Amino acid sequence: MRHRVRLSRRPAIRVLLVVALLTGIVACSLDDETTSPGSSADGPGTSVLDVVTTTSVFADIVQNVGGSRVRATSIIPAGVGPEDYEPKPDDARKLADADLIVSNGVGLDDFLDDLLASGSGGETPRLVLGEGIPILTVGGEENPHFWLDPSLVVEYYLPAIAAKLAEVDPDGRATYDTAAAAYAATLEALDAELQARVAEIPGANRKLVTFHDAFPYFAEHFGFELVGVIVDNVGQEPTAGELAALVETVKAAGVKAVFSEAQFNPNLSETLAEEAGITNVVTTLYNDSLGPAPADTYGGLMRWNVDQIVPALQ
Repeated sequence: MRHRVRLSRRPAIRVLLVVALLTGIVACSLDDETTSPGSSADGPGTSVLDVVTTTSVFADIVQNVGGSRVRATSIIPAGVGPEDYEPKPDDARKLADADLIVSNGVGLDDFLDDLLASGSGGETPRLVLGEGIPILTVGGEENPHFWLDPSLVVEYYLPAIAAKLAEVDPDGRATYDTAAAAYAATLEALDAELQARVAEIPGANRKLVTFHDAFPYFAEHFGFELVGVIVDNVGQEPTAGELAALVETVKAAGVKAVFSEAQFNPNLSETLAEEAGITNVVTTLYNDSLGPAPADTYGGLMRWNVDQIVPALQ
């Protein structure tokens, strides 16, 4: 058996007219709260774009580019992955009110297509972040988890987000370009930090066994070998024979730890580790979703994962 690692603009002008009867002078006060389409005002003269993303990871990245001109929210709440997400009635309202919809594509967030087909947000501008990124394909499956390689976020995500925001909000172009450049510098510094941390792991130990196929871009970028995944499809457990075969593969590879994500039940990961004689089991990684602090930002998520992986493999 081969174990696949797959790889409203609503005018809102309120006029208060005060007539001073004793002096005959009319005083008028105007509170201008004009907002961009689908947005609400954060103060006089402030326009805010409502950007709806499919996941909390993308919402954080978009917010870093958009700054105060953008309000980025996620359809899928933090702590929940897209593989088994069931859209809620409120999701259609979010899409209908959005100025921009941001997804990843490459099969990660196909639920969005069903929502849009129902008529919610069908005319709203869209950005599909995965378009144009070289895709890793292993075992015939295209993998969508680009963001776990921060260099791909810098090279592809950030320019695409800045350009699309500027298309929707031309007055903010300079703001978006400046913010994207600053965030890129931050992520490049983070990448260098994480590369240094990974270098602490002996080369022979840089082997990953994960719960599902979220880590091919991470592995390629940081120099890990992907030995196997426990489930080919989230929600479909391996057969006893498949699990037994993976146990033998893991033993032969000399894997030091088994990794899973906090959103999944740890039982399978713990069973695999026990049968393979592995004592290090880490079940607190994040990839498709942000988690609690310090993994509550994209940068925090990346640092958190590396901080869990490095000691487990040393």
